Amino acid sequence: MRHLTTKTLINSVILSSVLTVSSVYAGQVEIDQIEQAVSVLNVAELKNIAKNLEGYDLALANYRIALSANLTKQDDKAGDALDESMSQLELLNKQQPSNVEVKALLAQVYGYKIALNPIKGMYYGPKAQNMLAQAEELDPNNPRVLLIKGISAANTPTIFGGSEEEALLAFGQAISAYEDDQYSNYHWGFAEAYTWRGIINYKLDNKTSALADWQQALVVEPSYGWAKSLIEKVQ
Repeated sequence: MRHLTTKTLINSVILSSVLTVSSVYAGQVEIDQIEQAVSVLNVAELKNIAKNLEGYDLALANYRIALSANLTKQDDKAGDALDESMSQLELLNKQQPSNVEVKALLAQVYGYKIALNPIKGMYYGPKAQNMLAQAEELDPNNPRVLLIKGISAANTPTIFGGSEEEALLAFGQAISAYEDDQYSNYHWGFAEAYTWRGIINYKLDNKTSALADWQQALVVEPSYGWAKSLIEKVQ
């Protein structure tokens, strides 16, 4: 009986370790499904996809639900989904403190929390910057780290360190990094990087470059609604 109890304990520890590792796992098939749904802001489809996900994939799905719900004026759904994503990522970050992908997405979720509720900027702003700094320290050339660095620079007021020029540089670096990232099991945000760079180019009065960026976003993701809407507005 004593031997059986020890064996059971060992098996339990092994199983726990396996579950801890697998909870962070990301699969490219699942991420592609998420990105296809968010490209057309399909909240219902994103929720359906999320039912079969866990770990990083589920956190990404909830972030994309929040984004899509916000852009389609479903504010309550956006806030709830973002809080779910944040809780999931904070847990994953504790489990895998050296996982750059978790830190990068968590930095973006903190930043998007401010977009949904600007009054919380004083609280979530430092958290977002700290998490992004940790991600940069782990892998400064990661395309999602560079994408989120660019988004942060674009959305932060100049008085607090924001810079359109810095954002433009970061988006350009992200685009270059994405070229070698397509089979990483974390590949998302490529069309988004082109779209963001186009927005900054447009703000800097580089309208030809902006249009080229948005058209390139559609080469990467033909159904990408955000790029399509921007092209329609300027033509």
